[in-house]
Amino acid sequence: MEPVRKLSNAELFKLSNEQSKKLTRESIVTALVLLFAEKPYDKITVTDIAKKAGVSRTAFYSNFENKEDVVKEFGKNVISELNSFFSGERYDGDGRTLLLDVFNAIKQNPERAKLLFGSRQVVYEILGGATVLDSVMPAKGKFDVYNYLATEAALKKIIIEWYKRGMKESPEDMAEYCSELSKKIIIGGDRV
Repeated sequence: MEPVRKLSNAELFKLSNEQSKKLTRESIVTALVLLFAEKPYDKITVTDIAKKAGVSRTAFYSNFENKEDVVKEFGKNVISELNSFFSGERYDGDGRTLLLDVFNAIKQNPERAKLLFGSRQVVYEILGGATVLDSVMPAKGKFDVYNYLATEAALKKIIIEWYKRGMKESPEDMAEYCSELSKKIIIGGDRV
């Protein structure tokens, strides 16, 4: 996440309505993310978010219906970033390299991980419904999609637990472990 930069009054007056709306939405999403570091999701109110963003409650409700919509917006941003992270030829069939990059990214930026993992609701909203593996390796067998879901659920839980336990194991060791575990689940295919 980029550092917050305060705009001068002259810069604010030059913004178009579309730019102003985009800036307000980004401020609200950033405020919610910052609040995750301070308190649990269920304790954060719309008033808290608006105050942290420096906007009125009216401005909040002009952009979002409720705080869940803000979480969804944040989730869309994260999913978009993850999709760009996972796409491309770099990982073409190489799950270990992908996992190593994921573990390294978390190790190198634990503050961001804390924000992502700080609320189970947020993790569920962001990652709960999507299966990355199915988009990378389309299911061939009738149970492949379930194997993918099981693998992703296991990997998400392992990554979160590794973070919570202080990331003592190296990213290399974790990537190797998760890669081997994934192969056992996925290669089992219809036999699992």
